[in-house]
Amino acid sequence: MKYLLLLALSMFMLCCQPTSSTESEHKPDGWQLVFKHDEEGNPITGNKQDLIQAIRAGYSVRIGWGWEREREAELLHLEHMATPLYLSIIKDEVVSAIIDAHPLLESYIDEQKQAFSEAGNYWQCIMTSQGTFNARVYHRGTGELLKDWPQRHILSWFVEYPSHPNPTTAAPFYKQ
Repeated sequence: MKYLLLLALSMFMLCCQPTSSTESEHKPDGWQLVFKHDEEGNPITGNKQDLIQAIRAGYSVRIGWGWEREREAELLHLEHMATPLYLSIIKDEVVSAIIDAHPLLESYIDEQKQAFSEAGNYWQCIMTSQGTFNARVYHRGTGELLKDWPQRHILSWFVEYPSHPNPTTAAPFYKQ
Protein backbone atom coordinates (compact mmCIF):
# COMPACT_ATOMS: atom_id res chain seq x y z
CA MET A 1 0.00 0.00 0.00
CA LYS A 2 2.86 2.35 0.87
CA TYR A 3 4.45 1.71 -2.56
CA LEU A 4 1.16 2.30 -4.36
CA LEU A 5 0.74 5.63 -2.59
CA LEU A 6 4.35 6.57 -3.46
CA LEU A 7 3.78 5.61 -7.12
CA ALA A 8 0.57 7.66 -7.26
CA LEU A 9 2.32 10.68 -5.70
CA SER A 10 5.23 10.37 -8.19
CA MET A 11 2.81 10.24 -11.15
CA PHE A 12 0.99 13.30 -9.82
CA MET A 13 4.26 15.24 -9.50
CA LEU A 14 5.30 14.35 -13.07
CA CYS A 15 1.97 15.53 -14.45
CA CYS A 16 2.18 18.86 -12.60
CA GLN A 17 5.71 19.87 -13.65
CA PRO A 18 5.88 23.11 -15.63
CA THR A 19 6.72 22.84 -19.32
CA SER A 20 10.19 23.84 -20.46
CA SER A 21 10.74 27.32 -21.88
CA THR A 22 11.22 25.81 -25.36
CA GLU A 23 7.83 24.11 -25.23
CA SER A 24 6.06 27.17 -23.85
CA GLU A 25 7.55 29.43 -26.55
CA HIS A 26 6.67 27.14 -29.48
CA LYS A 27 4.18 28.79 -31.81
CA PRO A 28 1.65 26.68 -33.70
CA ASP A 29 2.91 25.91 -37.20
CA GLY A 30 1.45 27.71 -40.20
CA TRP A 31 0.52 31.35 -40.68
CA GLN A 32 -0.01 33.25 -37.42
CA LEU A 33 -0.86 36.90 -36.74
CA VAL A 34 2.09 38.03 -34.62
CA PHE A 35 1.69 41.80 -34.54
CA LYS A 36 -1.06 44.25 -35.38
CA HIS A 37 -0.79 47.99 -34.82
CA ASP A 38 -2.86 51.11 -35.36
CA GLU A 39 -2.09 53.93 -37.81
CA GLU A 40 0.51 55.36 -35.42
CA GLY A 41 2.27 52.03 -34.82
CA ASN A 42 0.72 51.51 -31.37
CA PRO A 43 0.20 47.79 -30.65
CA ILE A 44 -3.34 46.42 -30.97
CA THR A 45 -2.41 42.77 -30.54
CA GLY A 46 0.71 40.64 -30.55
CA ASN A 47 4.30 41.64 -30.06
CA LYS A 48 6.65 43.46 -32.44
CA GLN A 49 9.66 41.64 -30.96
CA ASP A 50 8.08 38.31 -32.04
CA LEU A 51 7.92 39.70 -35.58
CA ILE A 52 11.55 40.81 -35.43
CA GLN A 53 12.69 37.43 -34.07
CA ALA A 54 10.75 35.63 -36.82
CA ILE A 55 12.43 37.76 -39.50
CA ARG A 56 15.84 37.03 -37.98
CA ALA A 57 14.99 33.32 -37.97
CA GLY A 58 14.26 33.53 -41.71
CA TYR A 59 10.52 32.83 -41.50
CA SER A 60 8.16 34.06 -44.22
CA VAL A 61 6.17 37.23 -43.54
CA ARG A 62 2.95 38.64 -44.99
CA ILE A 63 1.29 41.97 -44.32
CA GLY A 64 -2.43 42.68 -44.32
CA TRP A 65 -4.13 46.09 -44.42
CA GLY A 66 -7.35 47.65 -45.53
CA TRP A 67 -9.85 50.43 -45.04
CA GLU A 68 -13.50 51.19 -44.47
CA ARG A 69 -15.17 54.20 -46.14
CA GLU A 70 -18.63 55.42 -46.89
CA ARG A 71 -19.15 56.22 -50.56
CA GLU A 72 -22.47 57.07 -52.21
CA ALA A 73 -24.43 55.89 -49.12
CA GLU A 74 -22.64 52.53 -49.16
CA LEU A 75 -20.13 51.35 -46.56
CA LEU A 76 -17.16 49.92 -48.44
CA HIS A 77 -14.51 47.58 -47.08
CA LEU A 78 -11.29 46.72 -48.87
CA GLU A 79 -8.57 44.39 -47.62
CA HIS A 80 -5.19 43.47 -49.07
CA MET A 81 -2.52 40.89 -48.23
CA ALA A 82 1.00 40.99 -49.65
CA THR A 83 4.29 39.20 -49.28
CA PRO A 84 7.13 41.71 -48.90
CA LEU A 85 9.83 41.78 -51.51
CA TYR A 86 12.31 43.22 -49.01
CA LEU A 87 12.35 43.53 -45.20
CA SER A 88 14.51 45.70 -42.93
CA ILE A 89 14.88 45.87 -39.16
CA ILE A 90 15.86 49.43 -38.25
CA LYS A 91 17.56 50.15 -34.91
CA ASP A 92 16.38 46.76 -33.55
CA GLU A 93 12.82 48.10 -33.24
CA VAL A 94 11.18 49.18 -36.52
CA VAL A 95 10.28 46.80 -39.35
CA SER A 96 10.16 48.21 -42.87
CA ALA A 97 8.76 46.27 -45.83
CA ILE A 98 8.74 46.94 -49.57
CA ILE A 99 5.88 45.45 -51.56
CA ASP A 100 6.62 44.31 -55.10
CA ALA A 101 5.29 46.58 -57.85
CA HIS A 102 2.12 45.55 -59.64
CA PRO A 103 -0.03 47.00 -62.44
CA LEU A 104 -2.88 49.20 -61.23
CA LEU A 105 -6.32 47.65 -61.46
CA GLU A 106 -9.25 49.21 -63.26
CA SER A 107 -11.01 49.30 -59.87
CA TYR A 108 -10.01 48.01 -56.46
CA ILE A 109 -13.54 48.17 -55.04
CA ASP A 110 -15.81 47.18 -57.95
CA GLU A 111 -15.83 43.40 -58.15
CA GLN A 112 -16.92 43.62 -61.83
CA LYS A 113 -13.79 45.60 -62.77
CA GLN A 114 -11.05 43.30 -61.53
CA ALA A 115 -8.82 43.85 -64.55
CA PHE A 116 -5.57 45.68 -65.21
CA SER A 117 -5.98 49.38 -65.94
CA GLU A 118 -5.69 50.34 -69.59
CA ALA A 119 -3.17 53.05 -68.72
CA GLY A 120 -0.83 50.31 -67.52
CA ASN A 121 0.71 52.32 -64.70
CA TYR A 122 2.05 50.45 -61.72
CA TRP A 123 1.93 50.83 -57.96
CA GLN A 124 4.56 50.08 -55.31
CA CYS A 125 4.62 50.63 -51.56
CA ILE A 126 6.87 50.72 -48.54
CA MET A 127 5.28 50.30 -45.12
CA THR A 128 6.59 50.20 -41.57
CA SER A 129 5.63 48.90 -38.15
CA GLN A 130 5.13 52.56 -37.19
CA GLY A 131 1.99 52.71 -39.35
CA THR A 132 3.55 54.57 -42.26
CA PHE A 133 2.49 53.50 -45.72
CA ASN A 134 4.05 55.28 -48.69
CA ALA A 135 2.43 54.23 -51.96
CA ARG A 136 3.73 55.48 -55.29
CA VAL A 137 2.30 55.26 -58.79
CA TYR A 138 4.69 55.13 -61.74
CA HIS A 139 4.18 55.39 -65.50
CA ARG A 140 4.76 51.95 -66.95
CA GLY A 141 6.56 53.10 -70.07
CA THR A 142 8.81 55.86 -68.72
CA GLY A 143 9.09 55.00 -65.01
CA GLU A 144 8.12 58.59 -64.19
CA LEU A 145 6.65 59.12 -60.71
CA LEU A 146 2.99 60.08 -61.23
CA LYS A 147 1.76 60.11 -57.65
CA ASP A 148 3.45 60.05 -54.25
CA TRP A 149 0.76 58.96 -51.80
CA PRO A 150 1.93 58.82 -48.15
CA GLN A 151 -0.69 57.39 -45.80
CA ARG A 152 -1.09 55.71 -42.43
CA HIS A 153 -2.74 52.32 -41.99
CA ILE A 154 -3.55 49.66 -39.46
CA LEU A 155 -1.18 46.83 -40.43
CA SER A 156 -1.37 43.13 -39.55
CA TRP A 157 1.93 41.24 -39.71
CA PHE A 158 1.74 37.46 -40.20
CA VAL A 159 4.52 34.90 -39.86
CA GLU A 160 4.61 31.36 -41.22
CA TYR A 161 6.03 29.17 -38.47
CA PRO A 162 7.50 25.80 -39.50
CA SER A 163 6.46 22.50 -37.91
CA HIS A 164 9.89 22.17 -36.30
CA PRO A 165 11.23 25.65 -35.52
CA ASN A 166 14.77 26.33 -34.41
CA PRO A 167 14.49 26.63 -30.59
CA THR A 168 17.34 29.14 -30.31
CA THR A 169 16.77 32.88 -30.53
CA ALA A 170 18.16 34.32 -33.74
CA ALA A 171 20.85 36.95 -33.24
CA PRO A 172 20.79 40.25 -35.14
CA PHE A 173 22.35 39.93 -38.59
CA TYR A 174 25.10 42.40 -37.71
CA LYS A 175 26.43 40.24 -34.85
CA GLN A 176 28.63 37.17 -35.15
